[in-house]
Amino acid sequence: MLRFTQFLFTCSVLFLSGCQTLTAPDLENLPPTAALPESSVRGEVQIYHWNGISGTSVEALYSYEAFPDNPDSAELINELRGSTSRGDNYGSLVRGYILPPVTGLYTFFVSGDDETELWLSSSNDPTQKTSIAMVPGSTSQFDYDKYSSQRSSAIELTASNKYYFEIVHKEGYGGDHFSVAWEGPGLNRQIISGQSIASFAGKPDAGVSEPEKGAEESYRLGYSVGYLDGSEGLAFKPRFPPLDGDQDGIYDNWETVHGLDPTDPSDANSDPDNDLLVAADEFLLGTSENNPDTDSDGVPDGAEFAFGLDPLNPSDAQRDLDGDGFTNLEEYLANTDPTDNASKPEAEEEPISGLTYAKGVVGQYFEGIDFNQFLTARNDSNIQFQSSSGSFAEEQPNDNFSARWFGEFTAPHSNGSRSYTFRVRTDDGTRLYVAGAQLISAWRDQGATVYTSTISLLPNESVDLLMEYYERGGAAVAQLSILDDSTGTELILSDVVKSPDISVPSDTDTDGDGIPDTWELRNGLSPWNDDASEVNNDSGITNIDAFNSSLSPWTLEPLASPESPEVDNGSTTTPAPSEPDTAAVTLSWTAPLTRVDGSSISLSEIQSYEILYGSSPDSLSNKVTVDGDQTSAEVTGLSPGTWYFAIRVIDTSGLTSKNSEVLTHTVQ
Repeated sequence: MLRFTQFLFTCSVLFLSGCQTLTAPDLENLPPTAALPESSVRGEVQIYHWNGISGTSVEALYSYEAFPDNPDSAELINELRGSTSRGDNYGSLVRGYILPPVTGLYTFFVSGDDETELWLSSSNDPTQKTSIAMVPGSTSQFDYDKYSSQRSSAIELTASNKYYFEIVHKEGYGGDHFSVAWEGPGLNRQIISGQSIASFAGKPDAGVSEPEKGAEESYRLGYSVGYLDGSEGLAFKPRFPPLDGDQDGIYDNWETVHGLDPTDPSDANSDPDNDLLVAADEFLLGTSENNPDTDSDGVPDGAEFAFGLDPLNPSDAQRDLDGDGFTNLEEYLANTDPTDNASKPEAEEEPISGLTYAKGVVGQYFEGIDFNQFLTARNDSNIQFQSSSGSFAEEQPNDNFSARWFGEFTAPHSNGSRSYTFRVRTDDGTRLYVAGAQLISAWRDQGATVYTSTISLLPNESVDLLMEYYERGGAAVAQLSILDDSTGTELILSDVVKSPDISVPSDTDTDGDGIPDTWELRNGLSPWNDDASEVNNDSGITNIDAFNSSLSPWTLEPLASPESPEVDNGSTTTPAPSEPDTAAVTLSWTAPLTRVDGSSISLSEIQSYEILYGSSPDSLSNKVTVDGDQTSAEVTGLSPGTWYFAIRVIDTSGLTSKNSEVLTHTVQ
């Protein structure tokens, strides 16, 4: 019997190079940074980060000597939601005020990876704060229901008051995120947005100022220097004001970091990176003085500023500011105006590259309930299938079939964050993934059943969408709809979801496995996962070998594929199987009932099993994954010789057991 044990994931950390090295003056002698503002500003709060702290517990952050007065960096956020890809081994502290829109009872919710705490004061006084909700382990993004501690009790708040709060978050390895949502009078559960928060002020009784023209500029000139310094590795010392010895409007520490002379006022007008922004502009905008494209989106900082784009946001290069069908980056490269829909690149001059998109999703249809044999693929405008006794594709049998649909959903709203509810109705099994996270898991025989999951997205934010389905027998139902929670309306799927047009070849390879996305979609593979080495036939031919030889990876029949290499004689050559004779082995096991600490584990807490195997007991490099409700599995494609097998268990929290004892089997 297998037992669970907690472990630490071992991950590779990529350290970016190119940071400046300061030789003079000594960093310790640079002027200290600004103090906290005297008054708070509605619509934003401060978030501070401390790097290089291992572990997943917030206690590691509390015990860190630089916490809370000396963060490594600081920035502003306009909603209570953290980054999903900042890195590993860091801690975060968010401080600010909650501004309830109306008087009444409010319930708070917190999610996070890893441990996350939410503190709230009964007033604007930080000394009155108490812990109201916490994540004791980790959750998926926007999952507020995994632990009972994630939900606060109902708390009475008065609209005319402001309430101090803190979010304490610790990240170890792997994914990272946190968010805080609430529900209350007239509010469905949603991320707390900028209209209900304000930045922390130095004085507890300080008022909240409303944003006005020049507020951002004054913030950067006064109090944001701590952010600039922190991002450049300088010590954050909030009790001292910054210095500007040459009175050129740029603080001395920023000039030193960026290679300017803090005694020379003329260098405020220098532009060493030739991005059409002088040093004074770069200081105010927060862009780099020595990098013409700070956010690396292909559009120089000066051009982004001139067109009203954000030089610190790489995503806006792929948006279409004037709605003329061309991205802002395409318009910059073509020397057209991205703010004028009458000014756009000539169609004949637009290079043909990348993916061509169609409305809706790409559907792949299989025989068997576990995607056993690929049959066909096509572009579907929606996922609204229902049949009393038939399949969804002409090639499929009426029973015992499966399907999956790929697409990209783009939030259609233009301001603030907004919640969207994904509604799935199926008979039988289904799984739904959004942005790589599994939101719905109901992989079982069942009558027509509805499942929902809600996420919050930023304006025009795009996320990958994958729905999987199988039909055992009888009626077949597979339906997906998306609701805008703010308006209560159901969106038209083809208006908000797009997918590659599989009739148009492309060399785009999203997962970097050497096989173009459109070829993978047409031939029953995934463009989002490296499946090049996987085998989907009885002859041991990998997917990449099939692609290189213009063969179906399932049947090894010749394909007319424009992405595949041409053969000089016009014929296709079938690669020889690496192992002509193969065999299969069936393994069975008993589900564990306890964890290593002696506590019980229910069957519903088992996510999956992983079967590891190889030709050496020290190198179990092959893997087969099966659902947690199974207790047997078949391993196929085994060549003659001795094979070694082990199994491990993964629970719904992502905890993985140690490997079982190694078993051997000889294939003749």
